[in-house]
Amino acid sequence: MDRPRLILAAALALLGLGALAPAARAALSAESMLAPTTVTAIDLQLPPASLTALEAKPDEYVEGTFRIAESGGTPASVGEFSSPLTVGIRLKGGSGSFKDLDGKAAFKVKFNEFVAKQKFLGLKSLTLNNMVQDPSMVHEVLTYEAFRAAGIAAPNAGYAYVHLNGIDYGLHLNLESMDDVALEKRFGAFDDPQHLYEGGPLFELVPGGAGAFEVDEGDDGDLSDLEALIAAANEPEPDFSTRMAPVADLAQMVRFWAAERYLGHWDGYSSREVNNYYLYSDQDGIFQMLPWGTDQALDHWWHSFSGNGGMLFDQCLDEEVCLAAYEEDLAEVAATTKALGLEDQVDQLAALLAPWQELEAEESTRAPYDADQIAAGIEAVHTFLAKRPGMLKTWLNLGPDEPDSGGEDDQQGPKGPALPPPLPTLPATLANRVEIDRSKLGRGLAIVRVEATGPGTISLAATTGPPNNRRRACTIPPRPIDAGPNTLTCRLSVAVRERLRLRPMSLRLTIGFQSAGGEPPLTLTRQMRLPREAG
Repeated sequence: MDRPRLILAAALALLGLGALAPAARAALSAESMLAPTTVTAIDLQLPPASLTALEAKPDEYVEGTFRIAESGGTPASVGEFSSPLTVGIRLKGGSGSFKDLDGKAAFKVKFNEFVAKQKFLGLKSLTLNNMVQDPSMVHEVLTYEAFRAAGIAAPNAGYAYVHLNGIDYGLHLNLESMDDVALEKRFGAFDDPQHLYEGGPLFELVPGGAGAFEVDEGDDGDLSDLEALIAAANEPEPDFSTRMAPVADLAQMVRFWAAERYLGHWDGYSSREVNNYYLYSDQDGIFQMLPWGTDQALDHWWHSFSGNGGMLFDQCLDEEVCLAAYEEDLAEVAATTKALGLEDQVDQLAALLAPWQELEAEESTRAPYDADQIAAGIEAVHTFLAKRPGMLKTWLNLGPDEPDSGGEDDQQGPKGPALPPPLPTLPATLANRVEIDRSKLGRGLAIVRVEATGPGTISLAATTGPPNNRRRACTIPPRPIDAGPNTLTCRLSVAVRERLRLRPMSLRLTIGFQSAGGEPPLTLTRQMRLPREAG
């Protein structure tokens, strides 16, 4: 028996997939599949031609098949699989989360890509996130729940254990895709096509910038609603709230920003990253913002409540009326989040996921975290939930109501920003020890080699575009490195790679390093030229 078949046989035996459970299929629904109360099993199959195409262009859908089975909560209780459906499958992920098929890949499954109008349980697609930037594996489920509790439309999410061609790809988040199906559930049926724009890294509302946004729903030939929003955002007068009234549900946006900031979503619109958000426009051209990409929320309890984020957020905080509304919403989001009892949910989810994480560690070479790292991730969520209320009360100049709710590190003075960790930066001793591998740039990879004189934490951010509209090309979040040579591999974003097919571009690299020895942090910036991609 060849190795792939041997792996498949072992996986099926361990999962108990040979034992049929007819009742499981009958109970399956979109609601149960997208709820964090159990874990489904998903089997994907790709023929050799599709594998070859996917390796060459991971962002484009290839033809494959999809099956799913419910479980009773453990790997041994997986029931009968649904009949195979012909679907489109592609890889997904940003600069920090993207993994190819040799790693723990994340997937998009599109049911109507090759079969017109085909849906599964009323859904057009599924998003299977690999959670490689979340060792707790609970960030997204809980963050979206907190957004919904605050009155913000957010996707539902469950979990799925994924196999591809019999190979174990491990535990994934099964995230509801934000498309017209999801929008209709939240906003009702509509006669005219509404717009859903996806905001990518550093996508800002600047004049001439409407074309940079991906149009996920609605007419991609008519961007007049987005252009009206951009025009209002950039007018010097009248005041911010007055300018926004004809084009935005500002009360909803303010609540959205308050939820982003309170939940520590440092990679969202209101952060300096200006990333991971949707702009939803109703039939009257009134915009709301919707959350996305929350895998690193509920972690950085020191994340500031102040500005230095997206331009709308910053303009709001510069206006007295809008700032007052933001402060009120922060307090309300804190209250709705507390009422959810997330502390207990964290432990319940950890117990649910434990046997699947053990299976992933035993059967897959792709598991991104060991048991100790997962436990540390869970503890970090508990720390966030314990400290965040005190951080907010300090910022609002109320003071924590319990001595241990914040701590000395939280005391920042009235209306000052929360104390952030020092920005990861590079010691001057490394300034001449940085090498860029230009041979891989044409393949969409930015590879940087650095030699460290000692251990520490390093990060990388790459941006493109003019100074007033820089866009993130790729990032590597802070991670530990050892003394000696280290290699950083950063996959360029889909948008950047698309532009490279048309023309060369300049790339600005900012490398950061915080020495473990406590030396003052510094930064190092490098400029480089990206060649046009062949083909």
